[in-house]
Amino acid sequence: MKIKFCLQCNKELIGRSDKKFCDTDCRSSYHNTNRPMHEITIKQINSALRKNRSLLAHFCPSGKSTVKKEVLVQLGYRVDLFTHIFPFKNGAYFFCYEFGYLPIVDNGVHKMLIVHKQEYMNTLTFNPWKIKLAK
Repeated sequence: MKIKFCLQCNKELIGRSDKKFCDTDCRSSYHNTNRPMHEITIKQINSALRKNRSLLAHFCPSGKSTVKKEVLVQLGYRVDLFTHIFPFKNGAYFFCYEFGYLPIVDNGVHKMLIVHKQEYMNTLTFNPWKIKLAK
């Protein structure tokens, strides 16, 4: 019988013949360090989106609130990451799952008007090719 070694720490394996790792820690470490780069990128973006959603939910307990942008950014909010957009005549809400914000400027202070998604917003059919972009 051929002696096999853990793919992560090189300890001798004891047990089943198809065993590749000595324990769950080595298995997790191996898979985390040998993950493809695109999987790492996806994980990082999803983590940031979850953090964004959590911050919006924290500052909007009653369905609508206004917070200074700098407060959220200092807590790690990434304004460049969002799940979808809800455009309307005078602007657009940037949503992170069921919470979104409208960027506003009040007396020179950048703020975020945070809202919880409303039922009527589910009927939106958004076509990004119909947006007139500034040249």
